[in-house]
Amino acid sequence: MNRPGFTLIELLVAIGIIGLLVAITLPAVQWSRHAAKRLECQNKLKQIGLALHTFEASHRQLPVGKTGLKTNPKQHSMSWMIPILPHLEQATLWHESQAAYQMTASPYANPPHYPFAQVVPAYVCPLDERASKIRSASTLDGGFVALTSYLGVMGRNHMTSDGVLIFDQVIRFSDMTRGTSQTLCVGERPPSPDHNFGWWYTGVGQEGSGSADMLLGVEERVAQSPHNKFVTDGHCPDKQYPFAPGRLDELCDALHFWSLHAGGGNFLFCDGSVRFMAYESAEILPLLATRNAGEVHGE
Repeated sequence: MNRPGFTLIELLVAIGIIGLLVAITLPAVQWSRHAAKRLECQNKLKQIGLALHTFEASHRQLPVGKTGLKTNPKQHSMSWMIPILPHLEQATLWHESQAAYQMTASPYANPPHYPFAQVVPAYVCPLDERASKIRSASTLDGGFVALTSYLGVMGRNHMTSDGVLIFDQVIRFSDMTRGTSQTLCVGERPPSPDHNFGWWYTGVGQEGSGSADMLLGVEERVAQSPHNKFVTDGHCPDKQYPFAPGRLDELCDALHFWSLHAGGGNFLFCDGSVRFMAYESAEILPLLATRNAGEVHGE
């Protein structure tokens, strides 16, 4: 008995239709997944914002961006991300870091500073595969370090330090004369390709040995220091580095805020809100990055 079948033309048409449907639906699926990850990233920043608010309510100040001799001489170069750990369901990691600092003031000694190489999920954007695992860093002679996708906004740049999370200075919400809803607090910046920039636990920043930064300005400049990795390598020109698209394989992109999301990046404001800022908004970020409404924008 003869069975009806497809002719060659019908088969080719069917294959063509299937291919067309895949071509139409695949970008939509990819966009949906990316949108979901962007939302998850925003939620992580909101968690950080809530932790900062809880800390400020308890201590009547924000955590110091990076501790120094004035604010905490016994806990050298402690990142602002350490004190808020208990408010991110990381109390054990907080206690371990405190115990380590009691043994040695140098945060680079592991042991006892085991948290140095502990990934904190709340500090990692879901698109940031580099920060999702511990990495080997050349400035630690191959030692392992945990990274973060988020940096505190220290103002326009490391020289002005006119933001809210800055080196060796206590800042309160009451110091933000423009209001917390118009003041940047934390932004996205993937770690550098050499894993030397983007540590969450500690670091001295580009002005020092070039080991790490948990703080960044929105119009950063290369620090003219003989210890600065960017200068000694002769890799990055001395210029402003504003909020702009970046690449995972480009070291100089560690000098500015950018994200793995298309078209811009997420920023946490000091009122706890999170907004996606387009790269076209780079010109207004210096104004939003300063804590004092009376400060003058520009060089």
